[in-house]
Amino acid sequence: MKPAGEMPTMQVTVTISDAIVREATARSLPVIDFVESMIDKGMLATSEPPVLDDAIERIRRLRSKALAPAR
Repeated sequence: MKPAGEMPTMQVTVTISDAIVREATARSLPVIDFVESMIDKGMLATSEPPVLDDAIERIRRLRSKALAPAR
């Protein structure tokens, strides 16, 4: 049983490339730690607001207003 508030975990088998192993070795990290850090960084990247997409959408709205015929 997990302590209250602790996130559940899942064990997954992953096949990684030699390039990942070399990168982990170059950083003096165990491969598992390196892969877990890559997963964590990916999660952060997907949970952050898409700043660029938001900016592009704002520009499109401004542009469409500017090009719309006056009423």
